[in-house]
Amino acid sequence: MWLRDVVQAVLNAAGEVESLVGFMFDISESKKTEEKLAALQRELEALSFRDGLTGVGNRRNFDTVLQREWSAAHRHGSPLSLIMVDIDFFKSYNDYYDHVQGDECLRRVARMLGEAVRPGDFVGRFGGEEIAHERSPFRQTVTASFGVGTIIPMEAADPVAFINLVDTQLYLAKDNGRDCIAAVNRVV
Repeated sequence: MWLRDVVQAVLNAAGEVESLVGFMFDISESKKTEEKLAALQRELEALSFRDGLTGVGNRRNFDTVLQREWSAAHRHGSPLSLIMVDIDFFKSYNDYYDHVQGDECLRRVARMLGEAVRPGDFVGRFGGEEIAHERSPFRQTVTASFGVGTIIPMEAADPVAFINLVDTQLYLAKDNGRDCIAAVNRVV
């Protein structure tokens, strides 16, 4: 039980304390409400770092992780890798199967990627089960193209330039027929 004491002085005409009056209030419900609000705030903050559809990290989370890992790699002179994935012909998949199935496809791909990463990794190797895609020119299964980059961040290195470099690799993989990986290694 949470209690709050309030003591108030009663003054006489001369301004001297004549008596003290005390009140005690049970603030248990108020404290429970505060605790519930704090728990909801923590949950909301956690959700603000997750994509609502797939449950994987969102752009805000990506930016936070990239900055943390970039700084650590720079400090230790260690390599940092980034993998960008794009589902091949996804618009066609969405149009053919409908958006509900498209959403499920995204969730399944996210689940497979989540199962493929090591503890501490944010992105990993794509693998696992196939998802049917009758409109794909590749074996009628969902495939993906990957842009991969590894860098040892130095003083003048720029994380945004590195992201753009890996994104260029992703589009190179798509230009090279999709369902493949294009990679680059840089020490900048």
